Amino acid sequence: MHDQRRRSCPRWCVADHAAEDEGGLARHRGPTAVVPGIALGSEPPHAAQGVELLVELHAEDGDPVVAVYLGDGEHGLDLTTETAARLVRRLSETLRTAGFPAV
Repeated sequence: MHDQRRRSCPRWCVADHAAEDEGGLARHRGPTAVVPGIALGSEPPHAAQGVELLVELHAEDGDPVVAVYLGDGEHGLDLTTETAARLVRRLSETLRTAGFPAV
C-alpha cells in the first residue's frame, strides 16, 4: 500500500510517507520555505517582534485541491493556490504603491 501511495505523489511532494502519514491516509507536502521577518503589534506603540513565517504546499491523497499553508507552525491559514496567487499579486501592487521595487 505504501508503494501505491508513493506512485500517486505529485512531483512537488517531499513527504516521508512511511514516517508522516497517519491512519493510512497519505498527506502530500512540499518543501517548507521559512521567511524570517518582523511583525508589529496592532496597538500603539506597535511593538516589533521577530517572526518566522512558514510557506508550504499540501494536499490529501486523491484530493484535487492543493493548499498553501502560511503561518508560524501554530497559527496560520490554508489558502487555495488561486487565493495564494491573488495574494501575491495584491502584495506586489501594495508594495509598488508604497514605493518599493516590484517583487
